[in-house]
Formats: sequence, C-alpha cells, structure tokens
Amino acid sequence: MAYSKTLTDANTFFAVTNHVRSFDWANYSEDERTGALAQAKRELELFMMRDAQDPAASDRFRDDYAIFEQALFILDNTVRTTTSENSAQMIETADTAQRDRFYGVTICPIAQKYLAQQRIRISRGS
Repeated sequence: MAYSKTLTDANTFFAVTNHVRSFDWANYSEDERTGALAQAKRELELFMMRDAQDPAASDRFRDDYAIFEQALFILDNTVRTTTSENSAQMIETADTAQRDRFYGVTICPIAQKYLAQQRIRISRGS
C-alpha cells in the first residue's frame, strides 16, 4: 500500500503518552517538522532502495515509525538560524563523513531497527 502518513500521524507517534522525546518534537515548528518528515522519507527510501509503504497494525517492522524517528534525528542534527529578512534556514551541523555512511545520509539507529536493518555476523568453523 502506498505511503500516506502525515504530520498528524507523526504527532500522534510523538505524543506525551507514547514517546519519551515528545517535548523535543513539539519544540520544532510545524514547517520544520513537515520538512523533516519529507526529507526523512526521501532518505529512507534511498537507504531501502524501495518506496515507503504503509504497514499493517500487526507489522513488526514499520516504515512509518522509521520515518518519524529519522525526522527527529534530522531536526536534532541541524540548527535553526536566520538570514536577511528573517527567513529560517536549516544548516547541517552533523559530521559530513558520518552523514555519508549510507547512500549519502546517516540513518539513526532506531530507524534502522524499525526497518530490520541489522548487522550480520559471519563466523568460521562448525
């Protein structure tokens, strides 16, 4: 099913009774949160090499939760500033080498868990 989650869905995910970082999410403006969600979706689709999908309620791995967590990660790793005429600008503050690890972006660890992106251990012997 095509991805249809919105800012309202993200706000529900980050509700006070549902997420320990609810106040951090709420401190960003609506425009910043909306932009971060769009950016997170693009980054994760590049990482997954497929389009994001709406999960069923019973799905263990969730594209939507990964996108929400990645959006907060993006917001946390940028700083708000103003330029002439007081227009908001997002400026990257994370280490460039770190952001370039996977397909040009860094995927936050909890988003990777929601996507089932685990490290594989290979051992020799019987």
